[in-house]
Amino acid sequence: MNQNKKTVYQQLADNIRSKIVAGEYKVGEKILSERKMAMLYGINRLTVRKAIQLLIDEGTLEANHGSGTFVRTIQPSEHKVQLGTNENISLSSVLRQSGFNSSRKVLSFKKIKVDGAIQDYFKNTLEVYQLIRLSYIDNTPYALQICYFPCNLFRRPDRFDFGEGSLYTYMELQGHRPRTIVNDMWLTVIPDEFKEVMKLDSGELVFYYEYFGYDSNQIMVEFTQSYYNPVYTSFKYISDIVE
Repeated sequence: MNQNKKTVYQQLADNIRSKIVAGEYKVGEKILSERKMAMLYGINRLTVRKAIQLLIDEGTLEANHGSGTFVRTIQPSEHKVQLGTNENISLSSVLRQSGFNSSRKVLSFKKIKVDGAIQDYFKNTLEVYQLIRLSYIDNTPYALQICYFPCNLFRRPDRFDFGEGSLYTYMELQGHRPRTIVNDMWLTVIPDEFKEVMKLDSGELVFYYEYFGYDSNQIMVEFTQSYYNPVYTSFKYISDIVE
């Protein structure tokens, strides 16, 4: 028997947790009823009830008889932000899952012509959107992200609040959320133009990540350069050892 295989109600509980972490359900907000959830996922109400009870028992949800079931809290995972897993969810979701008091600020958003490496990555468009955001942990700069996504696939991003909202939520609304993430990581110094906003000393090393995101049709929809403050960051990798 595969002990790692989860039952349907456990999978549903995981799905509800992920929606809470992603901000689709906020603390104090009512979740869908058992009936609506059973219809949405094509499962019976008993399975839904078991999933909800599991989340109530762990303290994530609370039942208010006569009113419904509400989000009680977001369960923290650990004191450091763990990278190397769940790359297909947004950084803001990872920060919530890690239990930090976080916020985010848009430093720049503009349309630019493809050039250099960006032109190699996005061959079917002449222009890309460039989004630069700074994430904070307890009011301390934590991560600087420089995101590029193609203009020919995404419409009216100026109407979306990238300070409060997730880039992946916007991409999903547009039908091109990344489903496959390829990334690489190494240590480097942050570019001079960002040292002041990250409050880092000259020559101080940070974790640098490059993310390449592909949608369900294997079309490249995202290239992101991320610089992480190592004080708050840990990594988890799984490798196969051949003897």
